[in-house]
Amino acid sequence: MRNLLVMNHFPTIFPPDTGGVLRYFHIYHQLSQCYDITLLSQKFTPKVEVIHYSDTFREFRMPVEDAHYRITEQLKSEGTGPEFSTHAALCCALIDEPARTFLHYYHRLYPTADIIIHDSPFLLKHDVHFGSDHKPRIYNSHNLESEFAKHVWYGARSHDYIKLVTRLEETLVRQATLVFATSEQERDGFIKAFSSDPSKIKIAPNGIHPGAWKPRKKKRTGNARVTAFFIGSMHQPNIEIVHFIISQLADLCGHMDFIIAGPCGDDFSHVDKKNINLLGQIDEKEKLQLFSEVNIAINPASFGTGTNIKTLEFLSAGIPLVSTQVGVRGLHLVQGTHYLHAEKENFAMTLNRISGNKALLEKIALHGQSYVNQTYSWEGIAKKLKEQIDSL
Repeated sequence: MRNLLVMNHFPTIFPPDTGGVLRYFHIYHQLSQCYDITLLSQKFTPKVEVIHYSDTFREFRMPVEDAHYRITEQLKSEGTGPEFSTHAALCCALIDEPARTFLHYYHRLYPTADIIIHDSPFLLKHDVHFGSDHKPRIYNSHNLESEFAKHVWYGARSHDYIKLVTRLEETLVRQATLVFATSEQERDGFIKAFSSDPSKIKIAPNGIHPGAWKPRKKKRTGNARVTAFFIGSMHQPNIEIVHFIISQLADLCGHMDFIIAGPCGDDFSHVDKKNINLLGQIDEKEKLQLFSEVNIAINPASFGTGTNIKTLEFLSAGIPLVSTQVGVRGLHLVQGTHYLHAEKENFAMTLNRISGNKALLEKIALHGQSYVNQTYSWEGIAKKLKEQIDSL
């Protein structure tokens, strides 16, 4: 059985609960049926954590050291942000020398690793044998990091940091033996941005577990109000969506209740509107219950890279979805068949028009669910990844 060593600047969470963590866990959990897989992650934690998910799948979570905290304070003083999506990643890229504990475990795991996989470019410096050995490297990208940084990062030195992540990503894409992109759009982005060899860039989309969901409660009784649902992590595009829901949709769709779950709503806890319900962080049980009860899912995204796992989850669970084109990017969904399309300027109007049309919503939900469950299961995705990895 081949040994795969996977490096990433953030750890998994079990059960996984956000887009990046869902991809990080589920792809390797599925692949661990065919390979022996070790995740080498980093976390703001005081000591090494070792988690055994199975006999062939484990994770080593490395504690950050003093230099990370110093860099974090530096980034804060410079006004670099958004904090959630920059500080942990940039600490890994800016540090002069990799943390001693991380290097210790890297050197311990490296000799038996047949293939080394990077899930982001930020730990490239920590792969101290990169470019000097003969072991294959794979870049299993979550998105085009340099493009995301251009749109989202801010601060006095953000331009310098964007140049840094672009250089790291370019090095990884050009020198890796194999690169996985989440969609054709992302694949084209890598080829165009870095003039990279198209033959080594393959598609590894985001996915779902079709059997994970509770049965839908389809009927509304009496004068029950329509519920529109959004869930997201503390990720800048998600925060912008919450602002849009609160500042525009809530007022223009007064007959609807907007339920917002996840840390994306934490900055809006002061908001007092009768049809806004900010739940904050929820656990897996609460998430499954909400997915079975809400009437409509919404994704009024205006920017994003990679593909959107929440879109896949909404559809897989059988929730009728209203989304912008950005919200369904890279997934080959057909508007009017798999989801209902709206852009920000007509989002409220579209919600008001379709919210009472139960027949339309049920038909859209059924078609979307069938397509996504057949096309984007983690099991099916892992089988295709295995074919590419075995070709090495």
